Amino acid sequence: MLLNARTLVLLMILLAAAVGPVPVLAAPESPVEFPAVAQGHPGCAGITAATPQTPECDAVMAAQPYPDVIPVPYDLGVIAGKDFIYFDADEVPLYNAPDGEVIEIFPAGRSSYVNVLQTSGDWAEIRPGRWASLDNANFAEPSTFTGVIINRMDMPFAWAIYDHCTSLTPGGRRNCRESGGFDRYDLMNIYATVRVGEWDWHLVGPDQWTVQTNLSIVQPAPPVVYNWRWIGVSTYEQNLVAYEGARPVMATLVSTGDMDEEKWRTDPGVWKVELFWEVGPMEGAAGSEDFYALDQVPYHMYFNWREALHGVYWHDNFVYYWSHGCVNLTVSDAKWLWDNWVIKDTRVYVYDEKQP
Repeated sequence: MLLNARTLVLLMILLAAAVGPVPVLAAPESPVEFPAVAQGHPGCAGITAATPQTPECDAVMAAQPYPDVIPVPYDLGVIAGKDFIYFDADEVPLYNAPDGEVIEIFPAGRSSYVNVLQTSGDWAEIRPGRWASLDNANFAEPSTFTGVIINRMDMPFAWAIYDHCTSLTPGGRRNCRESGGFDRYDLMNIYATVRVGEWDWHLVGPDQWTVQTNLSIVQPAPPVVYNWRWIGVSTYEQNLVAYEGARPVMATLVSTGDMDEEKWRTDPGVWKVELFWEVGPMEGAAGSEDFYALDQVPYHMYFNWREALHGVYWHDNFVYYWSHGCVNLTVSDAKWLWDNWVIKDTRVYVYDEKQP
């Protein structure tokens, strides 16, 4: 997404004055190579489409029923205690006081969220001395989803991206009664993988198989290795992993720009984080139907001029293309990266390992 142009130019001038010329694109220090994708746990190597169960794999599933991770703490950080609203109207009259006189017209819409300064009955002050009726207003509900901090990773794990029932065998029909299922954002290990037709089917529990299109998968091996701390963003899986060298440390779901829309895609490549803004407005696409204006966006970490890692309070549509080029995270996950991982020149590797 875009910062207010005037504010961004000012920030870049101040930054340049402080640190000198800023490189936009950082070339990789080693060739970008995709290692062989791990198919599951070594103890489940005997699993095939014809042999969907083995005693050895049963023992692995009993010993490791859940990924060895802990949730990132839920923390709204700099926007804690703040309320944000959007209006079901393209234009909203603003008053000088609750039930007062109209003094201007506010350009609103579902892509414009404003910070509520205070409320009085059915009225909200959205700008100093500017009040709007709450009749057509909707309050934002920040996502409660958070990513995970990884203790150990012996096999891939995945989040369910839909509510779905699993199958008793790879390629089998869904069987809610006998095989069970998962809710959106449920986390699971991938113990084994077999190919059925054009798709990978994953063993995610005893007698539980699911097709790859139901999951966002994190692999234990990174797509490429850089020294120290860096971030990988998969636009295919719509997830982000924070690495220390080859070791995955934190993982979460994201929403990037639409990779089929040139003007909104999140550009693949290796970049460096060069600009930080803890909280501030974002707006863009002025004069078009794609116009958006957002108050108090938290934890901007810009890595490619118009593109940034940042928190969102206005949607819970992670794993779907949803941004105008940025990497959308929950506020909690963005805060974790801001507090623990991202500093100036941290590499962000955006890549697409698209499968059939």
